Amino acid sequence: MPRSSQTRSKQNTPTSVLQSVAALTSQRDRDILARALVCTLSELIHNNRIAMYLIMHTEHGKEAVLIASACDPTDDTSLHPGARIKVPSRTDFSSVCDSGKENIQPLDKNTFMSVYPIVSNRGVIGLLEIVSEALGDLDTHLILAFVKVYSNYLSILDESETDTLTGLLNRRTFDNNIEKIIAERSAPGDPEYGSKHTSRQTKSMELPHWLAVMDIDHFKRINDKFGHLYGDEVLLLLSRNMQRTFRQRDKLFRFGGEEFIVVLDRTDLESAWGVLERFRSTISQCDFPQVGKVTISIGFVRLDKTDVPSSIIGRADQALYYAKEHGRNQVCFYEDLVAEGKIAGASYSDDVQMF
Repeated sequence: MPRSSQTRSKQNTPTSVLQSVAALTSQRDRDILARALVCTLSELIHNNRIAMYLIMHTEHGKEAVLIASACDPTDDTSLHPGARIKVPSRTDFSSVCDSGKENIQPLDKNTFMSVYPIVSNRGVIGLLEIVSEALGDLDTHLILAFVKVYSNYLSILDESETDTLTGLLNRRTFDNNIEKIIAERSAPGDPEYGSKHTSRQTKSMELPHWLAVMDIDHFKRINDKFGHLYGDEVLLLLSRNMQRTFRQRDKLFRFGGEEFIVVLDRTDLESAWGVLERFRSTISQCDFPQVGKVTISIGFVRLDKTDVPSSIIGRADQALYYAKEHGRNQVCFYEDLVAEGKIAGASYSDDVQMF
Protein backbone atom coordinates (compact mmCIF):
# COMPACT_ATOMS: atom_id res chain seq x y z
CA MET A 1 0.00 0.00 0.00
CA PRO A 2 1.23 3.55 -0.67
CA ARG A 3 2.76 5.23 2.35
CA SER A 4 0.80 8.03 3.92
CA SER A 5 2.25 11.50 4.25
CA GLN A 6 2.57 10.90 7.99
CA THR A 7 4.96 7.98 7.47
CA ARG A 8 7.21 9.68 4.97
CA SER A 9 10.81 9.91 6.07
CA LYS A 10 11.53 12.68 3.61
CA GLN A 11 9.59 15.90 3.23
CA ASN A 12 8.50 17.18 -0.19
CA THR A 13 7.69 20.78 0.70
CA PRO A 14 7.19 23.27 -2.15
CA THR A 15 10.32 25.10 -1.04
CA SER A 16 12.50 21.97 -1.05
CA VAL A 17 11.19 20.92 -4.46
CA LEU A 18 11.83 24.36 -5.99
CA GLN A 19 15.31 24.42 -4.50
CA SER A 20 15.97 21.01 -6.03
CA VAL A 21 14.80 22.19 -9.46
CA ALA A 22 17.03 25.26 -9.19
CA ALA A 23 20.04 23.11 -8.24
CA LEU A 24 19.33 20.65 -11.07
CA THR A 25 19.09 23.30 -13.78
CA SER A 26 22.26 25.04 -12.64
CA GLN A 27 24.33 22.19 -14.15
CA ARG A 28 25.64 22.12 -17.72
CA ASP A 29 27.81 19.01 -17.57
CA ARG A 30 25.59 16.08 -18.58
CA ASP A 31 27.24 13.57 -16.25
CA ILE A 32 26.89 15.91 -13.28
CA LEU A 33 23.31 16.66 -14.34
CA ALA A 34 22.42 12.94 -14.30
CA ARG A 35 23.99 12.51 -10.87
CA ALA A 36 22.13 15.59 -9.63
CA LEU A 37 18.78 14.15 -10.74
CA VAL A 38 19.48 10.82 -9.04
CA CYS A 39 20.67 12.56 -5.87
CA THR A 40 17.65 14.87 -5.84
CA LEU A 41 15.12 12.04 -6.17
CA SER A 42 16.94 9.95 -3.58
CA GLU A 43 16.50 12.84 -1.14
CA LEU A 44 12.85 13.50 -1.96
CA ILE A 45 11.41 9.97 -2.07
CA HIS A 46 12.01 6.86 0.01
CA ASN A 47 13.72 4.19 -2.10
CA ASN A 48 16.18 1.31 -2.04
CA ARG A 49 17.94 2.21 -5.26
CA ILE A 50 17.83 4.76 -8.07
CA ALA A 51 19.87 4.38 -11.25
CA MET A 52 20.13 6.38 -14.47
CA TYR A 53 21.05 4.74 -17.76
CA LEU A 54 22.01 6.23 -21.13
CA ILE A 55 20.69 4.36 -24.16
CA MET A 56 23.40 3.72 -26.75
CA HIS A 57 23.22 2.09 -30.16
CA THR A 58 26.35 -0.03 -30.52
CA GLU A 59 27.67 -2.68 -32.86
CA HIS A 60 26.23 -5.20 -30.39
CA GLY A 61 22.75 -3.66 -30.46
CA LYS A 62 20.98 -1.31 -28.09
CA GLU A 63 22.64 -1.05 -24.66
CA ALA A 64 21.82 0.78 -21.42
CA VAL A 65 24.95 2.31 -19.90
CA LEU A 66 24.86 3.21 -16.20
CA ILE A 67 25.81 6.85 -15.68
CA ALA A 68 24.56 7.57 -12.14
CA SER A 69 23.21 5.65 -9.14
CA ALA A 70 22.30 5.93 -5.48
CA CYS A 71 21.72 2.94 -3.20
CA ASP A 72 20.33 2.42 0.27
CA PRO A 73 23.19 1.33 2.60
CA THR A 74 21.28 -1.92 3.26
CA ASP A 75 21.07 -2.73 -0.45
CA ASP A 76 23.91 -5.07 -1.40
CA THR A 77 23.34 -4.58 -5.12
CA SER A 78 26.57 -3.43 -6.77
CA LEU A 79 26.16 -0.61 -9.28
CA HIS A 80 29.19 0.92 -10.97
CA PRO A 81 29.36 3.69 -13.59
CA GLY A 82 29.94 2.34 -17.06
CA ALA A 83 28.18 -0.98 -16.45
CA ARG A 84 26.27 -2.06 -19.55
CA ILE A 85 23.00 -3.94 -19.91
CA LYS A 86 21.80 -5.26 -23.25
CA VAL A 87 18.33 -3.74 -23.55
CA PRO A 88 16.73 -6.88 -25.09
CA SER A 89 17.83 -8.85 -22.00
CA ARG A 90 15.48 -6.77 -19.81
CA THR A 91 11.81 -6.95 -20.77
CA ASP A 92 11.04 -3.80 -18.76
CA PHE A 93 13.85 -1.86 -20.47
CA SER A 94 12.68 -3.05 -23.90
CA SER A 95 9.09 -2.12 -23.13
CA VAL A 96 9.98 1.41 -22.01
CA CYS A 97 12.31 1.98 -24.98
CA ASP A 98 9.65 0.80 -27.45
CA SER A 99 6.61 2.48 -25.90
CA GLY A 100 8.10 5.58 -24.30
CA LYS A 101 5.97 4.86 -21.22
CA GLU A 102 6.93 3.89 -17.68
CA ASN A 103 6.93 0.24 -16.61
CA ILE A 104 6.25 -0.83 -13.02
CA GLN A 105 6.58 -4.45 -11.89
CA PRO A 106 6.55 -6.10 -8.44
CA LEU A 107 9.77 -7.74 -7.26
CA ASP A 108 8.04 -9.18 -4.20
CA LYS A 109 4.97 -8.30 -2.12
CA ASN A 110 6.63 -5.17 -0.73
CA THR A 111 9.07 -4.02 -3.41
CA PHE A 112 8.58 -2.68 -6.93
CA MET A 113 10.85 -1.98 -9.88
CA SER A 114 9.83 1.20 -11.73
CA VAL A 115 11.46 2.24 -15.01
CA TYR A 116 10.77 5.68 -16.53
CA PRO A 117 11.83 6.90 -19.99
CA ILE A 118 14.05 9.93 -20.57
CA VAL A 119 12.71 11.31 -23.84
CA SER A 120 14.08 13.85 -26.33
CA ASN A 121 13.28 14.71 -29.93
CA ARG A 122 15.43 11.68 -30.80
CA GLY A 123 13.14 9.34 -28.88
CA VAL A 124 13.98 7.49 -25.66
CA ILE A 125 17.58 8.41 -24.83
CA GLY A 126 17.76 7.21 -21.24
CA LEU A 127 16.08 5.23 -18.47
CA LEU A 128 15.48 6.02 -14.80
CA GLU A 129 15.21 2.89 -12.65
CA ILE A 130 13.80 3.02 -9.11
CA VAL A 131 13.53 0.13 -6.66
CA SER A 132 11.20 1.01 -3.78
CA GLU A 133 8.10 0.20 -1.83
CA ALA A 134 4.82 1.03 -3.54
CA LEU A 135 4.88 4.75 -4.33
CA GLY A 136 2.04 7.08 -3.52
CA ASP A 137 0.49 9.40 -6.09
CA LEU A 138 2.51 12.38 -4.86
CA ASP A 139 5.82 10.54 -5.25
CA THR A 140 4.83 9.30 -8.70
CA HIS A 141 3.85 12.79 -9.87
CA LEU A 142 7.08 14.15 -8.39
CA ILE A 143 9.20 11.61 -10.28
CA LEU A 144 7.39 12.27 -13.57
CA ALA A 145 7.74 16.03 -13.10
CA PHE A 146 11.48 15.83 -12.42
CA VAL A 147 11.99 13.49 -15.39
CA LYS A 148 10.16 16.03 -17.58
CA VAL A 149 12.27 18.92 -16.25
CA TYR A 150 15.41 16.86 -16.86
CA SER A 151 14.33 15.95 -20.42
CA ASN A 152 13.40 19.54 -21.27
CA TYR A 153 16.70 20.81 -19.89
CA LEU A 154 18.62 18.27 -21.97
CA SER A 155 16.81 19.62 -25.05
CA ILE A 156 17.95 23.14 -24.17
CA LEU A 157 21.52 21.90 -23.76
CA ASP A 158 21.27 20.12 -27.12
CA GLU A 159 20.30 23.38 -28.83
CA SER A 160 23.12 25.35 -27.22
CA GLU A 161 25.78 22.70 -27.83
CA THR A 162 25.09 21.81 -31.47
CA ASP A 163 25.91 23.45 -34.78
CA THR A 164 22.77 24.81 -36.44
CA LEU A 165 23.59 23.60 -39.96
CA THR A 166 25.03 20.13 -39.38
CA GLY A 167 23.57 19.10 -36.04
CA LEU A 168 27.04 18.11 -34.82
CA LEU A 169 28.50 19.40 -31.57
CA ASN A 170 29.88 22.93 -31.90
CA ARG A 171 33.23 24.57 -31.20
CA ARG A 172 32.21 25.85 -27.76
CA THR A 173 31.18 22.35 -26.72
CA PHE A 174 34.58 21.05 -27.80
CA ASP A 175 36.33 23.74 -25.77
CA ASN A 176 34.23 22.87 -22.73
CA ASN A 177 34.71 19.10 -22.99
CA ILE A 178 38.23 18.38 -24.22
CA GLU A 179 39.86 18.81 -20.79
CA LYS A 180 37.30 16.41 -19.31
CA ILE A 181 38.07 13.85 -22.02
CA ILE A 182 41.80 14.16 -21.29
CA ALA A 183 41.16 13.73 -17.57
CA GLU A 184 39.20 10.52 -18.24
CA ARG A 185 42.30 9.10 -19.91
CA SER A 186 43.92 8.75 -16.47
CA ALA A 187 41.02 6.74 -14.95
CA PRO A 188 42.85 3.37 -14.97
CA GLY A 189 45.45 4.84 -12.62
CA ASP A 190 42.89 5.07 -9.81
CA PRO A 191 44.00 2.50 -7.20
CA GLU A 192 40.38 1.53 -6.56
CA TYR A 193 39.59 1.13 -10.22
CA GLY A 194 40.41 -2.54 -10.53
CA SER A 195 38.14 -3.58 -7.70
CA LYS A 196 35.11 -2.05 -9.38
CA HIS A 197 35.32 -3.44 -12.89
CA THR A 198 35.63 -6.73 -14.66
CA SER A 199 38.88 -7.52 -16.44
CA ARG A 200 37.14 -6.95 -19.77
CA GLN A 201 36.04 -3.45 -18.73
CA THR A 202 39.49 -2.68 -17.36
CA LYS A 203 41.12 -3.73 -20.62
CA SER A 204 38.74 -1.48 -22.55
CA MET A 205 39.41 1.48 -20.24
CA GLU A 206 43.15 1.09 -20.75
CA LEU A 207 42.76 1.90 -24.45
CA PRO A 208 43.34 5.53 -25.45
CA HIS A 209 41.09 8.16 -26.95
CA TRP A 210 42.05 9.56 -30.36
CA LEU A 211 41.47 12.99 -31.86
CA ALA A 212 41.19 13.55 -35.60
CA VAL A 213 41.02 16.89 -37.41
CA MET A 214 39.32 16.73 -40.81
CA ASP A 215 39.27 19.36 -43.54
CA ILE A 216 37.39 19.37 -46.85
CA ASP A 217 39.87 19.70 -49.71
CA HIS A 218 39.52 22.81 -51.89
CA PHE A 219 36.33 23.88 -50.13
CA LYS A 220 36.82 27.53 -51.10
CA ARG A 221 36.73 26.47 -54.77
CA ILE A 222 33.41 24.74 -54.13
CA ASN A 223 31.90 27.90 -52.65
CA ASP A 224 33.37 30.11 -55.37
CA LYS A 225 32.25 27.87 -58.25
CA PHE A 226 28.86 26.60 -57.05
CA GLY A 227 27.84 29.09 -54.36
CA HIS A 228 27.43 28.85 -50.61
CA LEU A 229 24.12 27.01 -50.87
CA TYR A 230 25.82 24.00 -52.43
CA GLY A 231 28.77 24.47 -50.08
CA ASP A 232 26.37 24.13 -47.16
CA GLU A 233 24.91 21.02 -48.78
CA VAL A 234 28.38 19.48 -48.85
CA LEU A 235 28.84 20.24 -45.14
CA LEU A 236 25.45 18.77 -44.30
CA LEU A 237 25.93 15.54 -46.27
CA LEU A 238 29.43 15.07 -44.89
CA SER A 239 28.13 15.44 -41.33
CA ARG A 240 25.41 12.85 -42.00
CA ASN A 241 28.05 10.43 -43.22
CA MET A 242 30.02 11.10 -40.06
CA GLN A 243 27.01 10.16 -37.94
CA ARG A 244 26.55 6.92 -39.90
CA THR A 245 30.23 5.95 -39.83
CA PHE A 246 31.29 6.63 -36.26
CA ARG A 247 30.01 5.08 -33.06
CA GLN A 248 27.44 6.81 -30.89
CA ARG A 249 29.97 7.16 -28.08
CA ASP A 250 32.44 8.97 -30.37
CA LYS A 251 32.20 12.77 -30.24
CA LEU A 252 31.62 14.61 -33.52
CA PHE A 253 32.23 18.35 -33.80
CA ARG A 254 32.02 21.00 -36.47
CA PHE A 255 35.06 22.99 -35.44
CA GLY A 256 34.47 25.85 -37.84
CA GLY A 257 33.98 26.42 -41.57
CA GLU A 258 34.94 23.23 -43.41
CA GLU A 259 36.90 21.79 -40.49
CA PHE A 260 35.58 18.95 -38.33
CA ILE A 261 36.89 17.11 -35.28
CA VAL A 262 36.21 13.55 -34.17
CA VAL A 263 37.16 12.32 -30.70
CA LEU A 264 37.21 8.53 -30.91
CA ASP A 265 36.31 6.74 -27.71
CA ARG A 266 38.72 4.16 -26.35
CA THR A 267 40.05 1.87 -29.06
CA ASP A 268 43.37 0.64 -30.45
CA LEU A 269 45.45 2.29 -33.16
CA GLU A 270 44.47 -0.19 -35.87
CA SER A 271 40.76 0.36 -35.25
CA ALA A 272 41.14 4.14 -35.05
CA TRP A 273 43.07 4.26 -38.31
CA GLY A 274 40.62 1.84 -39.92
CA VAL A 275 37.49 3.85 -39.19
CA LEU A 276 39.11 7.13 -40.27
CA GLU A 277 40.30 5.57 -43.51
CA ARG A 278 36.86 4.06 -44.10
CA PHE A 279 35.25 7.46 -43.63
CA ARG A 280 37.75 9.16 -45.97
CA SER A 281 37.08 6.51 -48.62
CA THR A 282 33.30 6.82 -48.20
CA ILE A 283 33.41 10.57 -48.80
CA SER A 284 35.67 10.24 -51.84
CA GLN A 285 33.15 7.86 -53.43
CA CYS A 286 30.07 10.01 -52.79
CA ASP A 287 28.44 12.10 -55.49
CA PHE A 288 27.50 15.45 -53.98
CA PRO A 289 24.61 17.32 -55.68
CA GLN A 290 25.89 19.62 -58.44
CA VAL A 291 29.41 19.55 -56.97
CA GLY A 292 30.26 15.92 -57.80
CA LYS A 293 33.29 14.42 -56.10
CA VAL A 294 34.66 15.80 -52.83
CA THR A 295 37.65 14.62 -50.80
CA ILE A 296 38.86 15.22 -47.27
CA SER A 297 42.24 15.21 -45.54
CA ILE A 298 42.63 13.90 -41.99
CA GLY A 299 45.32 14.21 -39.32
CA PHE A 300 44.98 12.38 -36.04
CA VAL A 301 46.76 11.91 -32.69
CA ARG A 302 46.48 9.80 -29.59
CA LEU A 303 45.31 11.57 -26.46
CA ASP A 304 47.54 11.34 -23.43
CA LYS A 305 46.80 12.25 -19.82
CA THR A 306 49.68 14.74 -19.87
CA ASP A 307 48.21 16.61 -22.85
CA VAL A 308 46.88 20.15 -22.82
CA PRO A 309 44.26 21.13 -25.43
CA SER A 310 46.66 23.41 -27.33
CA SER A 311 49.19 20.60 -27.85
CA ILE A 312 46.53 18.15 -29.03
CA ILE A 313 45.18 20.48 -31.71
CA GLY A 314 48.70 21.55 -32.66
CA ARG A 315 49.86 17.98 -33.30
CA ALA A 316 46.70 16.99 -35.15
CA ASP A 317 47.00 20.11 -37.32
CA GLN A 318 50.59 19.23 -38.17
CA ALA A 319 49.46 15.83 -39.42
CA LEU A 320 46.57 17.44 -41.32
CA TYR A 321 48.83 20.01 -42.99
CA TYR A 322 51.20 17.22 -44.04
CA ALA A 323 48.28 15.35 -45.62
CA LYS A 324 47.22 18.45 -47.53
CA GLU A 325 50.72 19.33 -48.68
CA HIS A 326 51.40 15.79 -49.93
CA GLY A 327 48.46 15.02 -52.16
CA ARG A 328 45.36 15.50 -49.98
CA ASN A 329 42.62 12.84 -49.71
CA GLN A 330 44.56 10.83 -47.13
CA VAL A 331 44.79 10.01 -43.41
CA CYS A 332 48.02 10.82 -41.55
CA PHE A 333 48.97 9.78 -38.01
CA TYR A 334 51.13 12.33 -36.19
CA GLU A 335 53.31 9.84 -34.29
CA ASP A 336 54.16 7.92 -37.48
CA LEU A 337 55.08 11.11 -39.32
CA VAL A 338 57.45 12.07 -36.50
CA ALA A 339 58.97 8.57 -36.27
CA GLU A 340 59.57 8.55 -40.03
CA GLY A 341 61.20 11.99 -39.93
CA LYS A 342 58.55 13.52 -42.20
CA ILE A 343 57.70 16.23 -39.68
CA ALA A 344 59.48 17.58 -36.63
CA GLY A 345 57.84 16.89 -33.30
CA ALA A 346 56.65 20.10 -31.69
CA SER A 347 56.55 21.11 -28.05
CA TYR A 348 53.55 22.92 -26.61
CA SER A 349 52.92 24.37 -23.18
CA ASP A 350 50.00 25.65 -21.18
CA ASP A 351 51.03 29.14 -22.22
CA VAL A 352 50.04 28.46 -25.83
CA GLN A 353 46.39 29.35 -26.27
CA MET A 354 44.94 28.10 -29.54
CA PHE A 355 41.29 28.60 -28.57
